[in-house]
Parts: sequence; structure tokens; C-alpha cells
Amino acid sequence: MKKALIGIGALGIIAAAGAAWAGHGGHHRMMTHMISAKVEQAEDYIEATPQQRQVIDAAKDSVVSQITARMEQRKGHRDEIIAALTADNLDTAKLYAMADQHAEEIRAMAKLVMPEIQKVHDVLTPAQRQKLAQKAQELHGEHGW
Repeated sequence: MKKALIGIGALGIIAAAGAAWAGHGGHHRMMTHMISAKVEQAEDYIEATPQQRQVIDAAKDSVVSQITARMEQRKGHRDEIIAALTADNLDTAKLYAMADQHAEEIRAMAKLVMPEIQKVHDVLTPAQRQKLAQKAQELHGEHGW
């Protein structure tokens, strides 16, 4: 359970920011800067060593790159959904197929992201992981995530 919270806390911000970036037309530099700032805040918060920061930053860069590639692949999907929803006859089979494809893409993305979460987990001390977990719980209470 704690490992999942840490993973969500450490890289969940990256995934959410990547999704927001893709949904808003791709303000790549701004979102990359925001993600980097959040990760840096977390690194400062847990007093990460230079070696830990190297591993964390490499994981962040990898995840951002993977999300960027995925979002590039999905660019036309929004138009397909809008076309399906505005058609005279709703093709629910097509919408279900699109939803299934999206779910499969998320599963595939998880397989790429989890090794990065593992690297971050492994480089942190138990005390640092606990500190991140406590922060995640605080944020959960404040923001309902």
C-alpha cells in the first residue's frame, strides 16, 4: 500500500501533468517546467542526495518522454470521439472499441512507467518514502485525490 502511495506521489504528478498538457494542445515547455518544479520540491522535501536526484530526474525524464510519445499517437482520437458523438446515429460499438483501445494503452503505459517508479522507490530510504507517503496523505485530505 505504501509503495503504491509513494509511486503515485512521486510520479503521479508527472502523469497528471502530462495528461493535462496533452489535453490543452501541448504547451510542452511550460508543462515540463511545472513537472520539474514539482519533482524538485519533492526532492527538497525529502532532502534527496545528489545521487538520488540523478535517479529521480532520470525517471521523471523517462516518464515525461513516454507520455509525450503516447499523446502524439493519440492526437486524432479527440476528433474521432467528437465526430462519433455528433453523428446522426451514435455508433456505440465504435465508442466501446475506442474505450477498450484507450484502456489497453493505459495498461501498456503502466508497464513502461512502473519500472521508473521502482527505480525511485529503490533509491529512497525508508524514512524518505515514509515522508512522501505522509505528504501524499496530507494532500489527499486537502484535495480529495
